Amino acid sequence: MRRFFSFRPFIDVLFCCLLMLVAILFLLKTEEEKTKSRPPNVLYEVILTWDANSADDLDLYVQAASGHIVSFNRREGGDGSLISLDHDALGRRNNQLPQGIEGKMVKFHEEIVSFRGVLAGENIVTVHVYSKTDEEPVKCAIKLVKVKPFKEIVVKERVFESTGQEKIGFRFKTNAGGEVTEVNELPANLVPSAR
Repeated sequence: MRRFFSFRPFIDVLFCCLLMLVAILFLLKTEEEKTKSRPPNVLYEVILTWDANSADDLDLYVQAASGHIVSFNRREGGDGSLISLDHDALGRRNNQLPQGIEGKMVKFHEEIVSFRGVLAGENIVTVHVYSKTDEEPVKCAIKLVKVKPFKEIVVKERVFESTGQEKIGFRFKTNAGGEVTEVNELPANLVPSAR
């Protein structure tokens, strides 16, 4: 009696394993790209974004657990500060191409505060409307991002109607090991004239 042996099931299993390996490598590469695009010396970032077509000028204010405050008029936070404002967006006036020039622009305005270190305690994030030019309200998103490994910890949205408004983005507590232990939305004012 002759027996027939087929390699087909074995080849099918090998092919499935190869497909799974390719999928895993693709996912790892995507995560690696996210990590590479973030600064190497930053633990956390607070990111404020709003519509690129808006002429409104919003400002991010962040107070670290150390008491240092950064904003557009104090980008480094003073002596001993471990936070800094990396980019101050001014609304449409600094986010448009010169007349007669063609190109591609991003679809949002963005301000970023970087944490190079954190202390145990509470960090506070507020958003202030420096200048409200558009008639309709402006909606913004405020994120807290852990840089490595990349993780969005909190994302909040706020809507503003007039110049001078300041609203809490969020507060987040960190421990001595640099981990976020709590997030809340208790009110706060960091703008000097509003305190």
